[in-house]
Amino acid sequence: MRLLVDYGNTRLKWALDGSHGIEPGAAFAHAGHAGDAALAGLWSTLPRPQSIHVASVVDAAREAALRSALVARFDREVEFVRSPPAALGIVNAYREPARLGVDRFLALAAVHAEAARAQVLVGCGTALTLDALDASGHHLGGLILPSPTLMRRALGVATARVGEAGGRLVEIAGDTADAAWSGPALAAVAVVERFRAEVARRLGSAVALVGDGGGLDEWRHLLPDLERAHDLVLRGLALWAGSCATAAEPPPPGPAPPPRG
Repeated sequence: MRLLVDYGNTRLKWALDGSHGIEPGAAFAHAGHAGDAALAGLWSTLPRPQSIHVASVVDAAREAALRSALVARFDREVEFVRSPPAALGIVNAYREPARLGVDRFLALAAVHAEAARAQVLVGCGTALTLDALDASGHHLGGLILPSPTLMRRALGVATARVGEAGGRLVEIAGDTADAAWSGPALAAVAVVERFRAEVARRLGSAVALVGDGGGLDEWRHLLPDLERAHDLVLRGLALWAGSCATAAEPPPPGPAPPPRG
């Protein structure tokens, strides 16, 4: 059994990867701070895993706190995965490969393992991320922008009369609440459509659309052919952990030498 941890900007999610596949664990909204006691409590009833693998996009201090909590609980070293130049069938497009968020890399690995095709991956959490992948697993690059939630928060901070109050998602709004709520969602849809169109133009083929993340569901109906996925980072992390385990296995024994006469 392996322990997999997805440490995002606002939430930490974990799962167990065993003989029956991935078993989802729980999520912890860390709200911008580590909270050692809360972290340790997440795994208080788990047996000691064979290995621990973490996909993290947080700062070094919170990574150190997580490492300390895991080592104290399990007496096991922790692997913090970083995006490589190539692995799991994915070729990283970034000139500095490690600067591609490892959550994006692992999610790409998961969707490519599911279906090797031209596709755009949409991730919507704290940020909205777009990544393009061709059928051979070459990452073509991507975009990062604020999620609709973050756009609304910025409106609330920077304007006197436009806040974060909930509104309705409409195409043309007749009041401020609906306008401030709908604008960010429609902006997200527009950038996804434009990005996919450009990828299709470059590849000269149709491009599938796959999305993951808690912020996606309020506006995904505006992209009717978007395929909704779940836990892509953890699924990619399971692939990574499995590849590490395979690499560590000793090679099979060769044929026995012939008897000596």
